[in-house]
Amino acid sequence: MRLAYWMYEGTAHHGVGRIANSMRGVHAVFHAPQGDDYVNPIFTMLERTPSFPHMTTSVVSGRDLAQGTIHLPETLRQVEARFHPDLIVVCASCSTILLQEDLQRTAASAEIQTEVLVYNANPYRMQEISAAEGLFTLLTQRYARPQALTAQPSVNLIGPASLGFHVRSDLIALRRMLATLGVAVNVVAPWGAALSDLERLPAAWVNIAPYRELGLGAAQFLEQQFGTPTIYTAPIGVVPTQRWLEHLVTLLNEVGARNRGPVLTMPKLTAFSLDGMSAPSGVPWFARTADMDSFSRKRVFAFGDATHTVGVIKFLRDELGMEIAGAGTYLAHQADWVREQLAGYLHDELLVTDQFQEVARRIEQDIPDLVCGTQMERHSCRKLDVPCLVVAPPTHIENHLLGYYPFLGFEGADVIADRVYTTTKLGLEKHLIDLFGDAGLEYKNQVASSSDDAQMTDAEYGAETATQHLPDSGVTAGELVWSPEAQAMLKKVPFFVRRRAQHNTEKFALERGHTIITPDVLRAAKEQVGG
Repeated sequence: MRLAYWMYEGTAHHGVGRIANSMRGVHAVFHAPQGDDYVNPIFTMLERTPSFPHMTTSVVSGRDLAQGTIHLPETLRQVEARFHPDLIVVCASCSTILLQEDLQRTAASAEIQTEVLVYNANPYRMQEISAAEGLFTLLTQRYARPQALTAQPSVNLIGPASLGFHVRSDLIALRRMLATLGVAVNVVAPWGAALSDLERLPAAWVNIAPYRELGLGAAQFLEQQFGTPTIYTAPIGVVPTQRWLEHLVTLLNEVGARNRGPVLTMPKLTAFSLDGMSAPSGVPWFARTADMDSFSRKRVFAFGDATHTVGVIKFLRDELGMEIAGAGTYLAHQADWVREQLAGYLHDELLVTDQFQEVARRIEQDIPDLVCGTQMERHSCRKLDVPCLVVAPPTHIENHLLGYYPFLGFEGADVIADRVYTTTKLGLEKHLIDLFGDAGLEYKNQVASSSDDAQMTDAEYGAETATQHLPDSGVTAGELVWSPEAQAMLKKVPFFVRRRAQHNTEKFALERGHTIITPDVLRAAKEQVGG
């Protein structure tokens, strides 16, 4: 475990909390000191559900340690009396695990009727994703029961969980496509599942496990133990979604043939649209419009988890025609899979790191037209005036919206394309006002509050930084000097791409031996590198 003020993954007991908070009748009890109960506020703030988090902290204090007192048995009795769960998962935090207490024996001394599972989520060996994946796999192995398949074609949706990235919307998108095919959903897990639902997992004809981060182990167990075929790919993009649907129909028919079940046919693609008559996605025609044609020269860098990094990179290049400047992931255990999936998409080595500063340096060195990353890249790009689209966890509260914003399926392709377009166009209105005047609105007189507790909106931030990142009148890079005329030309470049234009121009000038950047040099650089 690495201590930092920004981490891509939460702690191990944060991952345990994600599973407990996802399921019905499951409650997590953290054996932890005061302060390690921070996971509760995180779930309360971000997870927009009507119920409180399914988590309780059994507090350990210095006085308790001195007196040899442990409150865990009493906490378990209180949780049973108040919440009546079917299962209590006990987990030590990073601080109390150093005490090396026998929590199994301590939990047994509570003498309660509720089943108790002591999960050894050692935070010095695992983090959020591996802890959540390990616990969910263990629960699946523990409760899944052999049984007959459902009479009609059905699937399990495995992997959606609390605090997942757009999972509620993804579930809606998946359910809509399955309903169009005439396929029932047997179980969704862990999201909304009870222990009795885990027992019914083997009844499905096919498993759908779209997320590499959660559900992979459970699906592999069901495939090995019960022979349930599984689709492990995420339908991100129009063409991948079509192939995903065709693969699903094929697998279901193979299962049906062995069990004399009904035969499915792939309906027309129009059946997957909102009105049942038009194209299911606007991306194919939108990508050929004049607006999107200009994106063919834009360079994008993506960084995040495995599932979304791979899906977004393929979508941006294959369907929007953008150039890939690079990619990376903070999940070292998934790095080989990401490399395999992105073979032929990357010109540079995949960036594998869990330190956001390295990612920020990579972005600053390259200054791409668009970054698709996490909330951390959003912060880094704001400093650099590089447009950034959040496509993977860790996320901000704005990624847990009440509205319908899927990333999977045909509708997810539309959402991603819209966000790419609007993100790269951010600041255009401000730039036009700078260029052509404020139309009598006195735009420049509207000053953001300067009080210490005031926070700027993105629009206000753009207004403040519109004149930043201009080279000084003296030396800028090495022996380079910007002439006043070149500075004036650079100022006319939209502020949200000005840093990149300056970077490309200086690189162009240095490579050709220029010591003074004049308007002619600036124009030549723009023509040569699209700066």
